Amino acid sequence: MDRKKRERREALVGAALDLFRQRGIYGTRVEDITERADTAKGAFYNYFGSKDALIAELLADAVRVLSEEYLAKLNGSVGPERVEELARLHGKFLDEHPTYALLLHQTRGLLMVPESAGAEPMRKLFRDYLDVLTRALVNGDQQSTLHREVATVLAGGVAGARAFATAAGYAPSKAAPTVLARGVEAAFAGKKTKKKSR
Repeated sequence: MDRKKRERREALVGAALDLFRQRGIYGTRVEDITERADTAKGAFYNYFGSKDALIAELLADAVRVLSEEYLAKLNGSVGPERVEELARLHGKFLDEHPTYALLLHQTRGLLMVPESAGAEPMRKLFRDYLDVLTRALVNGDQQSTLHREVATVLAGGVAGARAFATAAGYAPSKAAPTVLARGVEAAFAGKKTKKKSR
């Protein structure tokens, strides 16, 4: 029985990923997922409380994959080289997991509406995503608000550059990691300059 439940759950997740990739989260209904998985609509709710709960689970998996399979490969570099490598690995993650990229993009748009129902669990996942990037950025050093802001710019810059290139029919920008790294270097240099001038 456990095997059948696991297989049914995997079928639902697989169907959802396929449909989200084809139609996006807005164009996919629970009925579409259960039909694709060849299961009854009610069975969906045995595994997920809602479509948003399924999306949240997929986003949590995206955070795990980014952290364990990509950012864990960061070498011991520091400064702009580390930022550039972090941006490159983040871009590689988005390129190799287009469904996660789509989910992050569309969910981010949904969360721009202040009164989104059930938004807080998803917001927490975005904070987790930024925390993973911030930890990778500081490499064991003490984190600051500036580090979190830089991680946010990296996340948005890499994802945004990729989204714009894709929308225009271009390949993802190979220059984005370098451009972002040099901008980050300037941001940190500006912070040091302000401290010295006080």
